[in-house]
Amino acid sequence: MSRKRILIVEDEGVVALDIKNRLGYLGYDAVASVRSGEEAVAAAGSLAPDLALMDIRLEGAMDGVDAALEIKRRFGIPVVYITGNADEATLKRAQVAGPFGYILKPFEDRELHITIQMALYKHSLESRLIERERLLSTTLESIGEAVLTVDAGGLVQYLNPVGERLLGVSMARALGRPLTEIFKVQEPCPPDCRVQTYAGNGPRPDCQIMLTGDGQRVFIEKSITPVQAESGHGSGSVLVVRDISARVRAEQALIESLDSLRLSLEATVEALGVASEKRDPYTAGHQRRTALLAQAIAVELGLDPHRIAGVRAAGLLHDIGKISIPAEILTKPAKLTEIEFGIIRTHPLVGYEILKTIPFPWPVADIVLSHHERLNGSGYPRGLSGDAISLEARIMAVADVVEAMSSHRPYRPALGTAKALGEVMGLAGTMFDPDAVKACARLITEKGFSFEAAPDAAGPDAHC
Repeated sequence: MSRKRILIVEDEGVVALDIKNRLGYLGYDAVASVRSGEEAVAAAGSLAPDLALMDIRLEGAMDGVDAALEIKRRFGIPVVYITGNADEATLKRAQVAGPFGYILKPFEDRELHITIQMALYKHSLESRLIERERLLSTTLESIGEAVLTVDAGGLVQYLNPVGERLLGVSMARALGRPLTEIFKVQEPCPPDCRVQTYAGNGPRPDCQIMLTGDGQRVFIEKSITPVQAESGHGSGSVLVVRDISARVRAEQALIESLDSLRLSLEATVEALGVASEKRDPYTAGHQRRTALLAQAIAVELGLDPHRIAGVRAAGLLHDIGKISIPAEILTKPAKLTEIEFGIIRTHPLVGYEILKTIPFPWPVADIVLSHHERLNGSGYPRGLSGDAISLEARIMAVADVVEAMSSHRPYRPALGTAKALGEVMGLAGTMFDPDAVKACARLITEKGFSFEAAPDAAGPDAHC
């Protein structure tokens, strides 16, 4: 370890020499010995000693207290007073410079050594603390959030520059004031707040509105962290406030854009469904009515809103593949031949080919492809069975058959909802998903579901 370098400031030459000899004996280097305060300041700047031993009464206009103050201010070098002055006035004045020690003449070597060591240790601790405070201050001033600290009584003790700008008040004006005077927040966002969760089911719990000093409304997020004193009691809190107004505006614009896209998508889906039904006046409205029942079954089964929307979209398009089937087959009033029925059975695959490249947010094409599959593998076009058929497709199968059998066909009169439901219930567990069938039965027999709620009254897909 290198020897510590000491500056001696003493106007009596004999005393200065004595101190120099003692320092050498104790393991220190005396880098210089000067007689005046002016010389002390100059030596401190040029030699950068680790510590200065300072007499209070010196030659020149600047005494030891003035010199100590200047050395501390300009260079941050610790000062220990060595003086014969012990009167109250001198001690009080010397304290202003924040000395690291005070030794009265005459003194012992041991006293000198201990005082120097304690002064160097204390200075090292204070230097590290100052460096950490400087680092913390720079950090707080450079981050993008407002940071406020309050004491146990709720009075502001610190406010960083971002906080000054956000709250519209300077730190000088904020210091010592109650937090509630400068930080005015509405908790939570009021009912008219447009900021909602992505699902649109209520205000965001993390969003609040703050009123700035000039009355502006700002969307914010905040967090409060209590500060514990060594005694275990709370000594204050740190409040971090983030201005999220730009993000809120972006989210609002995104929600509005998504709403617009959703409406456009729904309109497009409905238009496709209507266009596919125009070729067959006997089944006009079938896709809409099937979609209505399928959507109700999905709700009854507790599917999430996203999957329910997918079931509805697939219901509106499940027979779009019939646009490839000749109209004379679709409207034939007699029983279909085996070849004609084979042509009818191609419509799920044709519908899949039409829809598979459309980037729906749901598996619409797959549902359309599988809506004629049956649990026991007797369906078409792929002969899937059991869980290989998606739940959405199993729901669609029940809704499609119930609607088809309930409505009029050119080759038979309407069978009615009750009879259609009875037929499907008899095949639950073999051809149709039992849970979907039970949900359909509850809707019709207990909850008053009616196809009359559909926008069209005609009916089903001719030869389902």
